[in-house]
Amino acid sequence: MAVRERLATLLHRTGALDAALKVRARVRAPLVTILTYHHVYEPDSGYPFDPEVADATPDQFRRQLETVARHFQVIGIDELCRALDGGPLPPNPALITFDDGYRSCLEVAAPILRQVGLRAVFFMATSFISERRLYWWERIAYLVRKAAVERVSLTYPEPREIELRAPGGARKLLRTVKDTPGLDVERFLTELTRAARIDWDPGIERRLADELIMTWDQVRALAATGMDIESHTRRHRVLDTVRPDELADELAGSRADLERELGRPVRAIAYPVGRPVAHLPHIRDALTAAGYQVGFTNGSGTTLFRGAVDRFDVRRIAIDRDISEAMFLGQMAIPPLGYANRNQALGYAGGQGR
Repeated sequence: MAVRERLATLLHRTGALDAALKVRARVRAPLVTILTYHHVYEPDSGYPFDPEVADATPDQFRRQLETVARHFQVIGIDELCRALDGGPLPPNPALITFDDGYRSCLEVAAPILRQVGLRAVFFMATSFISERRLYWWERIAYLVRKAAVERVSLTYPEPREIELRAPGGARKLLRTVKDTPGLDVERFLTELTRAARIDWDPGIERRLADELIMTWDQVRALAATGMDIESHTRRHRVLDTVRPDELADELAGSRADLERELGRPVRAIAYPVGRPVAHLPHIRDALTAAGYQVGFTNGSGTTLFRGAVDRFDVRRIAIDRDISEAMFLGQMAIPPLGYANRNQALGYAGGQGR
């Protein structure tokens, strides 16, 4: 990463990155640059949730949008679907995307987008909106931070002990949800909550969810500003861990939730954790059966819209608060610079993904 950072800094100082983007615009390179955000926020030391989910502060987000507006033509799902069907793309096309459904999407990101004159695509995990439950990775972060003990003993999905505040402790819990096939997530979280000796009930969870997650009225308000609203499944389960008989509920169920609440068609899905599904025919078949036209991974890079494009493997670039201005511009101007954020490297629930 240090080598790429130094290279991006050098190219930025010499003006080479600006020149590369101008060349791309002139030759109309068939590349679509897609940025992934989750939560625009500046967490402090008392923040009770996962600070790594906040991948841009409001000031960073504004500066990044100004860079995008200067160099790119931002498109939406309509234009992307037409391009997948063989239609033309504008010079230097880009998409701005958000995963999950944090309140900051409406309260912080949308006003900045409007002020800069851009739009974005927001992918919603619908069960958390309807049920007022906390995202599973945020519940884990909250339990680790608030636990009355340093170590927990768990029996499900296998017996083990975890030092909650040791380096990598939270990561082990996150990986259990992300990597365990057929996991009963609520059973796992309930056992963890008891082991951490945390008071918990539906009222507490609703209050915490209300701090972080949009309501349906807020989602509708976001849609009314001209933003695209698409699917991020129902329960944010990593698709390759979901039993085949549950895939339809995660995929078609989320699409039905959104279309019922918004009264508009839903065609796109961003995969929770962003793992590609190109090698998983049963998931691809389920996506088709659920009526999706395009699926987004979080593999760092851009998608070449030339020849046969895999509709269910459209790549995006993850952003986090540590990214420099040079690297932000560099990864968009020269795709091989491909920035992999620390959440991907550490296996957090986002990037590689939330």
